[in-house]
Amino acid sequence: MKRTAQLSPCGTYRTRLGWVWDDRPILLACMFNPSDANGERDDQTCTLLCHIASHNGFGGLTIVNGIPLISSTPAAATEMTNWDKTQDWYARDRLHQNVGIIVEEVARAGAVLLAWGALADRCSDWFDNVREEIECALPDGVPLYCLGKTSGGYPKHPMARGKHKVPKDAKLLPWRSS
Repeated sequence: MKRTAQLSPCGTYRTRLGWVWDDRPILLACMFNPSDANGERDDQTCTLLCHIASHNGFGGLTIVNGIPLISSTPAAATEMTNWDKTQDWYARDRLHQNVGIIVEEVARAGAVLLAWGALADRCSDWFDNVREEIECALPDGVPLYCLGKTSGGYPKHPMARGKHKVPKDAKLLPWRSS
């Protein structure tokens, strides 16, 4: 299996993470913000998404995130989207550069999975923008999927818990904006 990762030189941001196991099309998954998985070390989310991608007939998986900040604290990632209030122009530039990378990956994907979960409610304007950019960049015939929707209408995250838990053999569902 070939693994790839694109991290910033300082290691604070991750813009892409990928696996290719055969020559079938690649599933692109767009989630909230990156974990510390880095191309050499996977986490539970990556492992589950690789199983789901393979089960649904894909030959690889690329993960991008609406917010590129590597953080286990959602509040830190959410704060990055408030660049206009904090006048953090570096955060603004990073976010917009990241959207460009997401759009590049959408153009290469065999299908796109939206999977940022309920945390997007904390910065819904930003994730509405990310979704719109993905939908505009989606080539004809490339499907847009989710794993289900949260009660707030966001695409379910693969590590949803309790009765919303996503199984390894989850079927991808067509995404429709609310």
